[in-house]
Amino acid sequence: MLQTTFANGKLWGALDTALTIDSVNQAAVEYFIVTPTTASGSVSASVTRAGYLGLSGTNVTYPAVGVTTSGRGVVAFTVVGPGNFPSAGYTSLDAKTGAGAVHIVAAGAGPADGFSGYRVFANPPNFIARPRWGDYGASAVVGDSIFIASEYISQTCTLAQYETSPFGSCGGTRSSLANWATRITQLTTK
Repeated sequence: MLQTTFANGKLWGALDTALTIDSVNQAAVEYFIVTPTTASGSVSASVTRAGYLGLSGTNVTYPAVGVTTSGRGVVAFTVVGPGNFPSAGYTSLDAKTGAGAVHIVAAGAGPADGFSGYRVFANPPNFIARPRWGDYGASAVVGDSIFIASEYISQTCTLAQYETSPFGSCGGTRSSLANWATRITQLTTK
């Protein structure tokens, strides 16, 4: 699990998994809401609710869970697929109804273009490269607000724009080695 939290007497968490939707395997999220109990000095737990979050033809990856003391929560993640450049998304989460609808808070502006996705930089060289992704999802709760952070692609540019001064910055919108960003969003639950 990438992130867990204890709120409203329950342990909340989510992890990456795979689902087959419409005969296609794709990345998805599995979430868990667990209620611990203590009796006679020993701790046990029961699963209050668990489920999957997946979208047809689209991947959801690298979840982070945030829950208020009242038990209102969200799962933040990255949405990516043929119809979505890497985008920052979330869904609501509570112990009674589980996960809600997927919302995109920041649509990706272009394809991922970082050095880790190019074969020349793979280890060993010319090995099939997979872009590094997903290290920076998080959530934090302050009162009725949940702050979520997800990776997404905030900009895109042409090669000519990349080569202008300062070189590799596309007008100061990216580093020369990658164009991903972290979207931080404040959501308020009531």
